[in-house]
Amino acid sequence: MSRQGLKNHLVYLCIINYKSITMKKILFLLITLLFIQFNLAQSDEPYILRFHYMSVSGDVNEYIEANKTYFKKLAEQGVKDQVWAGWEMHQSMSEANKFLFIHHFKSPKQYENYRNVFSNDVAKKLGLKSPNWDSFQAEGKPYEFWQIVSYAFGKTSSKYFVKNEFKFTNAKKFVENNKLWGEMVINPQLENNEGMNWACGVRMMGNYWEDGNMMSFNGISFDGFNSLESLMKGSAYTETPKPNKYFEKFAEESRKRELNDFASARQSSVWKVIDNTWN
Repeated sequence: MSRQGLKNHLVYLCIINYKSITMKKILFLLITLLFIQFNLAQSDEPYILRFHYMSVSGDVNEYIEANKTYFKKLAEQGVKDQVWAGWEMHQSMSEANKFLFIHHFKSPKQYENYRNVFSNDVAKKLGLKSPNWDSFQAEGKPYEFWQIVSYAFGKTSSKYFVKNEFKFTNAKKFVENNKLWGEMVINPQLENNEGMNWACGVRMMGNYWEDGNMMSFNGISFDGFNSLESLMKGSAYTETPKPNKYFEKFAEESRKRELNDFASARQSSVWKVIDNTWN
């Protein structure tokens, strides 16, 4: 089972210019990462991600601007009001009019009590100027719900992510394989790889079985990268690949524990981080 490079998170995703970044921004980022890890560390409460895929027609740039200047402000207010734990916007690198929004909930209780964040009344209170609604049309797909089961975050945010989706029938094997990957491959490399972050999860609802086989993708992982260049280099074929001691140890341990055949199918896609409530 191949992996997309051995570099880099879930989630998160701030696009940072390191030449002009201030110490205040650095401290804010570190506090943010610690806050995310604190929420994820609450083992008695499943940390939930709600995926919302959107297809946009019309002015895509105007749609992006509307999310950065209007919807993000409402999403940030939702975090302040503890309606949810965070909001992210990603753009597909293969289809520029396709977007993935990730909504964070620190517990099922928080999701059950969720109310609409994107309220016109809240927008008025915040003094937000409405976007030019006539310039674009957005069509969404049904929500997907995922539970984060393991993660490894570095000290800096990722600008790009490879989103890997898996089909499995043995949840325990899938989770244990990915936890081992995080411990043996990702964690040892976080210190020396800018923008390296990783997380994995399992689908909570909407799985489809047939004749004892999983038909829907029910496992997920994110490999975060600091740049598109590093992502592409990590994915590129080479006739003389450099050995990676972390991967080699992982592969050996995975075979010992009989965790190597943890999925029956896999698909991957690349996403660019556009904005989020932590930036």
